[in-house]
Amino acid sequence: MPLSRLVPEEPRPVHELLAEVRRTARVPDDRPFVFANMISTADGRAAREGRTHTLGTDADLEVLLELRAIADAVLIGTNTLKVEGYDRLVKSAERRARRQAAGLAADPVAVVLTRGADVRWEVGLFQAPEQPVLVYTGPEAGPPPPTPAPVEHIPLEHPTPAAALHDLHARGIGALLTEGGPTLLRALVADGLADELFLTIVPLLTGDATEPNILAGGILPEPGQLQLVWTLSAGPELFLRYRL
Repeated sequence: MPLSRLVPEEPRPVHELLAEVRRTARVPDDRPFVFANMISTADGRAAREGRTHTLGTDADLEVLLELRAIADAVLIGTNTLKVEGYDRLVKSAERRARRQAAGLAADPVAVVLTRGADVRWEVGLFQAPEQPVLVYTGPEAGPPPPTPAPVEHIPLEHPTPAAALHDLHARGIGALLTEGGPTLLRALVADGLADELFLTIVPLLTGDATEPNILAGGILPEPGQLQLVWTLSAGPELFLRYRL
């Protein structure tokens, strides 16, 4: 098979490049369109010293923030919430204005999914009065404590990603970004619930076998087939967009 050299096009602002994501989204009938954002070293590690923010540069952060800016909601796993902290998802007034001009709410809904009640209510996500949050738990979990953020607790008999996505679809969520981490992404891919993957490759080798790759939790029932949509670059970093 012949190989092609990727020729960079004229540089464009990130928000212009990502605007086409919603335009081309194929929304299923029973759940939102789901797109994941992940980062990896060149040797396949999705974290360094236990965290993802130690890997990326300003370009990677901008891609993440612009992906949030086009989403109706952002799905976060409880382990990622513990490790990364989180705050108001879209802090930029410019991004909020662009969202409203596109007919979206100024702030995307934060979605937390947990089988138990292991939620760190003290993190910044729950301290931002402007940040709406949905928390899906098992039926045994009690109601959340009072928080500055408007939090709605949804107990599910079976707190699975599929059940949460079905409820989100009923609430009018059409485009869902997941930053949930390797375990949550593996669950979504295994159940056929992920549509696109945005993957940043950083030019770093750690050799740290204690860190996960972008999927954690065991071999998939069937390998996930990916179709490359684009390859972008900013300095030494690569930004890949795949369809599943």
